[in-house]
Amino acid sequence: MILAVIVFAFLLRVISLNQSFWLDEATSGLVVRNFNLGDIITKFSPGDFHPPLYYLILKLWSYVFGTSEIALRFPSIVFGVATIYVVFLIGKKLFSNKVGLIAGVLLATSGLHIYYSQEARMYSLTAFLVSFLIYLFLKKRWLIFSIILMLVGLTDYPALLIIPVFLVVGRKEWRKLVISSLLLVISYLIWLPILLKQLSVGFSTAGSNWGNLLGTFSLKNFALIPIKFILGRISFDNKYIYAVIVLVTVFLFGYLILKSTRRVNFLIWMWLLVPLVLGIIISFKLSILSYFRFLFVLPAFYLLIAVGISKTQKYANYLLGVLLISNLIFSGIYLFNPRFQREGWKELVTFVKKESEGKKTMTLFVADSNMEGYKYYDSSANISGPKGFGTKYEEIWLMRYLQPVFDANDNLRTKIEASGYNKEKEYDFNGVVVWKYTNR
Repeated sequence: MILAVIVFAFLLRVISLNQSFWLDEATSGLVVRNFNLGDIITKFSPGDFHPPLYYLILKLWSYVFGTSEIALRFPSIVFGVATIYVVFLIGKKLFSNKVGLIAGVLLATSGLHIYYSQEARMYSLTAFLVSFLIYLFLKKRWLIFSIILMLVGLTDYPALLIIPVFLVVGRKEWRKLVISSLLLVISYLIWLPILLKQLSVGFSTAGSNWGNLLGTFSLKNFALIPIKFILGRISFDNKYIYAVIVLVTVFLFGYLILKSTRRVNFLIWMWLLVPLVLGIIISFKLSILSYFRFLFVLPAFYLLIAVGISKTQKYANYLLGVLLISNLIFSGIYLFNPRFQREGWKELVTFVKKESEGKKTMTLFVADSNMEGYKYYDSSANISGPKGFGTKYEEIWLMRYLQPVFDANDNLRTKIEASGYNKEKEYDFNGVVVWKYTNR
């Protein structure tokens, strides 16, 4: 049964895998394309806000499989499917084979997990490593636990919020936990100079528009965590319909979680709640409160749901059917509707290149940091940040991407129009908006 679940999960995750990279994925692609292994650590990492392990793995992978969208996303699929198997093992060990299978099935069809199992970023790897860490803790495999804990710390910083869980649940074995943390401590002593640079960048964004976008504490960011855990990366134009779906699904999932309380292992509750609570506290100073940064607690969420379903006894199959169908509907909306897929940088670059053929053109961005998506698909394109503006071009393509964040007063647009350029048309490539200006 678990083999069938894994095969089905894999098949779901290869659908629409060749969709365009969005900005952060394009960053991953440019890193592995333009930096060697040493430069990823010494030149790229100081300006980033992630540890280097995922990029190093992706770089090694690219030596064999290249840097296409499918190639760079495939490791995340592998990590995503592996997570499902580990969750099955955790459920089986703590509860029963049935609970493990239910949790595996629900995670396999989860819209949010499918989305990030298809993303060339570190979140699928993080979820796998943390799940494996939980399993090793249960099995008391301290040597491997120590190695995986170090790898967690070298993959994504928010995932380190899992450490207090072990200190609380395993307090009777605190000596083994301390010894098992030595590899992590040593690795961070080596990494400390770059970490301090990254932290200075992180603290500098706190309170800014960019920081708010990344995940400063707000009621909206807090509410999105359970909503996105259930619905995935989709929404509905009709807000009334959206509200009804959210209320019904949140009520059902909430009921099943509460139903699980009498039987559930304390560790699973801590796995779900402790990182979220600590993340909320930290988000007042560092912008980390985005639901996708906590993908590593999603397996705990579905383990609780699985226990709740098993406790309903004669209604278990019906409830599992309802949740499974809901998951498949939400996931299907994402997988087969391009509107809910990633930003259309590939389509944008292809369109602009075709429209500008034979003309003297420039594509302008409101910030230099927004150009990775364009650079990934056309490294030789004539693009620039706001300082590259000039009046010598027949056409100017003004990127409106993140304009409210980086150019709130719309200064670049004002400057272009004041120089005699006329807006001819605007285009929207799945959230990537560009305005075409001509000099007449």
